[in-house]
Amino acid sequence: MGVIINNQNTKNLGFALVGRPSIASADKKYETIEIEGRDGALTKFIGYQDLKFTLKFNILFQDDIKQKLREIKGLLSVTRTLAFDDSPNFFYKIKRAQISDTETIIKSSGVFSVEFIADPFEYESSSVLEYENPSNLLIRNNTTYFSQPVLKIFGQGNIKLFVNDELVEVKNINEGITIDSEMQEAYYNNDNLNHQMLGDFPIFEIGENKIRLEGNIDKIEILPNWRWLT
Repeated sequence: MGVIINNQNTKNLGFALVGRPSIASADKKYETIEIEGRDGALTKFIGYQDLKFTLKFNILFQDDIKQKLREIKGLLSVTRTLAFDDSPNFFYKIKRAQISDTETIIKSSGVFSVEFIADPFEYESSSVLEYENPSNLLIRNNTTYFSQPVLKIFGQGNIKLFVNDELVEVKNINEGITIDSEMQEAYYNNDNLNHQMLGDFPIFEIGENKIRLEGNIDKIEILPNWRWLT
């Protein structure tokens, strides 16, 4: 099994996975509230903790193992996504990758471990959905968790966006607006448009999601950002 880092298979970069990975499920986070006079505490689910896992690699035979380690450390320092080549359409969003010291050096071969810290989900690669002159849309979320989509609306003036009856209003746009629910930002090109958006950033719940648009809208592009619980 190969590892794909930033869309590059490590086997093509001179190092390979040792054995099959074991990735645990992300742990849930809870808030505990003690209330005077109540038996037991109130427990509130507030999300999932970052996912932590360690992968072991061996450096494939190299004339200069020290130089190869430099290259590997450079790649790991800018790791953004990680996937496995037996399931290439699913990936992890990496926050940090920390390489261990080389454990064994035998001639031109070394073994090392890398600890990864990632978002607590597997993300599914998906194409951008495009709709011309949209008014009513139906998008189905077949994953195991709600998604935080990116919606790029092309239009002018005042626009109303309903996602499952939750209203987002956009005021006085000239050409369009991007509503990024994951980043919690509204913008167009390099211009911040948070002040022209009213309402919560939309999400796609599990199952069917009804979308309705009102206003002078030419097109909408939707990146669903599907994600699965690990």
